[in-house]
Amino acid sequence: MTKPSIAAGYDNIVTQNCERVLVTLLRGLGPWKDSVYLVGGLTPRYLVMARPPDVPAHAGTGDVDIVVEMQMLADTDAYHSLEENLRKLSFSRAENKKGEKVSWRWEREVDGRAKIILELLADDPELGGGKVQPLPTDGSISALNIPHASMVFDLHEIKDIKAELLDDNGIATETIRHADIVCFTCLKAFAFDQRFERKDAHDLVYCIEHLETGLDGIAACFKTAMEGKHRAAIEAALGILAKRFADDASAQGVNKDGPVAVSRFELGEDAALREARIVRQRDVAGIIMDLLKRIAK
Repeated sequence: MTKPSIAAGYDNIVTQNCERVLVTLLRGLGPWKDSVYLVGGLTPRYLVMARPPDVPAHAGTGDVDIVVEMQMLADTDAYHSLEENLRKLSFSRAENKKGEKVSWRWEREVDGRAKIILELLADDPELGGGKVQPLPTDGSISALNIPHASMVFDLHEIKDIKAELLDDNGIATETIRHADIVCFTCLKAFAFDQRFERKDAHDLVYCIEHLETGLDGIAACFKTAMEGKHRAAIEAALGILAKRFADDASAQGVNKDGPVAVSRFELGEDAALREARIVRQRDVAGIIMDLLKRIAK
């Protein structure tokens, strides 16, 4: 399924349904729910707690991307618990970009609206080369190996969220573990660098721009995280931000693909909005360069 290339292509009801999918999945996982971590496009909903009109609306998402601990895929009871939950929720295997059914991407329609995509991700240290690739499996469920995704096990926040369960099963409150601002920024930077999807740039910038702590608070989080075991990955992600968004000897940040991706995603392609896009590109480049300077202090 091709993702929309502009913000107008997203639907807030679909985003709410993604939240319902997440809560419903966690509700049935028992003790293994603590081994599931949210990353991806639903995360800004919990990182940035302010809502319009206090902040601009986030585009939303049609995906639920969760990182699962490797032990969950290896443990028979945990594996069957996850498998049974997907079956109960009427999820079926979805296709990859080649049109092939895969065991790490699942989908179902919710309330007659667009299909919700559930992606199972992992970070297997035994897989060399740092490649995004499916993990081998003997069963019906696998995960997509995402290098550095295991950062979320150390760099996450915990929140209670309430949502209506799927299939009229009432309202439930579940505790979610989601990527914190450092982990989210890094994983989105890696994703944007690899696949060049506009929404990755929007997600990344939106959270940096509107997080309640401001840039000083975000910079402090980065400095603290860089004292731990993920320093190399964080430095690599910051290098990507500089390459894709910031001024250098050969190009101004305003003209780089990061700010352009954000402006085109948020404002669309209308020629009449060209000047507005340039203004937005300047804002985006300035925000990222300001953050990088604060982290470097």
